[in-house]
Amino acid sequence: MNNNLDNMENTELHSTLVYIEEKEFMSDLYPEGLPTNTIIDKTLTAKGATTCELEAKRNSIIVEPNVPVIVGKQNKYPKALGVCEGVTDATIKTYLLDKSIPHKKIIVTPESYSKVKRAADYASINLFKDFFLLIDECEKVVQDAEFRPNIILPFFDFFSFDNKALISATPLLPNLKGFTNHSFTCIKIIPNYDYKKALNLVGTNNVQQEFMNQIFQSGNKIAIFLNSPEYAKALIEKANIRDCTKIYCSDTDGNIGKLRKEGYKAADLFVSGEVLEQYSFFTSRFYSAVDLETSDRPDIIMMTDCISRPHTMIDPYTHAIQIIGRFRNGIGDITHITNWNNDLELQSREEVIKEMKAQKNVYDTLADVKEALKGRERELLTEIQERIPVYRFLFENDEYKGKVNPFLVECYIQKFKIASFYQYPQYLENAYRETGHFNVLYHYKHYNDEQPQTVKPKILSRKRKIEILERLQVLKPKGLVFMIPSEEQEQELASLRHEAPELCKYYEKFGIDKIVEIDYDLSTMKRELKTKHKAEIYLVPIDEIYNTIVLGKPYSESEIIATLQMIYDKYNLVDDNNKPLKAKATYLNKYFRISERITIPKSRLKGYIPFEKKYSLE
Repeated sequence: MNNNLDNMENTELHSTLVYIEEKEFMSDLYPEGLPTNTIIDKTLTAKGATTCELEAKRNSIIVEPNVPVIVGKQNKYPKALGVCEGVTDATIKTYLLDKSIPHKKIIVTPESYSKVKRAADYASINLFKDFFLLIDECEKVVQDAEFRPNIILPFFDFFSFDNKALISATPLLPNLKGFTNHSFTCIKIIPNYDYKKALNLVGTNNVQQEFMNQIFQSGNKIAIFLNSPEYAKALIEKANIRDCTKIYCSDTDGNIGKLRKEGYKAADLFVSGEVLEQYSFFTSRFYSAVDLETSDRPDIIMMTDCISRPHTMIDPYTHAIQIIGRFRNGIGDITHITNWNNDLELQSREEVIKEMKAQKNVYDTLADVKEALKGRERELLTEIQERIPVYRFLFENDEYKGKVNPFLVECYIQKFKIASFYQYPQYLENAYRETGHFNVLYHYKHYNDEQPQTVKPKILSRKRKIEILERLQVLKPKGLVFMIPSEEQEQELASLRHEAPELCKYYEKFGIDKIVEIDYDLSTMKRELKTKHKAEIYLVPIDEIYNTIVLGKPYSESEIIATLQMIYDKYNLVDDNNKPLKAKATYLNKYFRISERITIPKSRLKGYIPFEKKYSLE
């Protein structure tokens, strides 16, 4: 496995397009089994990719992201062996040596792959030559790398297999040298029919209230995809629907037992043929790969609260596409409810790689110096090394110790990419359209603040401001230290933002040094935040404005106002007083270098000519 940051840049692989008809499956395209040395982008779920490999007349190891997938596949193929926690090396060895099974099919979680490898050694079987290795839903290796460190284990052997492939409807991988060294081909499966689905994207300032609005106006059963059991509980209680609801999530830390003890229906598996409750909540464990086989055809609601629970942000390019393919009998309407946070901190891929390279150079330099030291001096230098943010992206053991883990880096980069969609409504809408999977209908639903307006805001002491800033620094570290807050930490962040909204916003936008510079003055914070807000709101719809206004064409003031107002209304832009933003003809100057005010020939109306765009969209 390659671990050099230089290889995190994009590597071009040979690509092949393969067309598939609506009633065709992967086994129709590849009756002998999936082709080797390929990354297969199947575009759509439910095209029978794993079925194709399970029925191929050869030995196969199929790596699936989690246990529910394995249980479902093994129920359909009882001669396959599912390997996960609890399955012993001896059981696997016995299966491998069973001559009554001509073509061995092992379906395994990434964490249990090492058991298969050991059992093969005991049975004197050469896995690398005798088995085809397929890693299914390969994007999960990147998305889960941060909190499932052993999910990457199969990749240490992946390129050693003579025959291997990666597959997903939404493939996502770091660029590794092995792909070019083994002459991999990217196969893009193109559906030869219209497969887009209608998606109702609802932006709102009150996610919980809009959730209740959606579920009470629907007459169907509803499947809610939300990556937070705690938030699911809050929604259930607010809507008073506990008696007709079930939560599906992992049993990490005894989650299922805790939920049941609190009176909720809960499970970590979905049983084939199971009848859905009126409301069923699914966490990210069920976003991909799992076949939710039921006679029901539920409406789908995807939930995101990027302000209080950032880990609920749904990626249009991976999560959403996978979610809509989970119910094999079909689905009803699709809705994504979300709010926005234009204070989200972002870094581009290039910025992340550049910073990591600099930090890795420092880390390596200290490692060289450390070789000449002993005792306490060596210990101190080790402590300094471990405080460099890049340290958490390094392998800790074996032959790769001290080298960069490319899956962790890609996971980190992808988190920033997903966060970028939730800065403004337009960004998420555009992302959904660009996937090619959705016909998007966007609208905004505003709910009035239910808090009484007569309560005077508390005046914070300087000491309390400093205490809040100290908590913010702990809860929201800067730079490369990316952290997924726990439920308790998220609640504390929400509490701090409620107690001192201007202070928190100012800290997130300008940093603590600037706060010290202005001597913690709240009026200065409000004034500078207002100025920055004014500059930012006009940039929200900028690409649509650039696609609407023609350079060099004279526009009357009424035309300018009507055009801008239509776009401002579409994105529900508000001014500093939270009232709808009103367009002015002079606002054209915010986007273009424009002429002096002119009289347009023939019409004699006053107006302007846009000459040049002020911002690049590249």
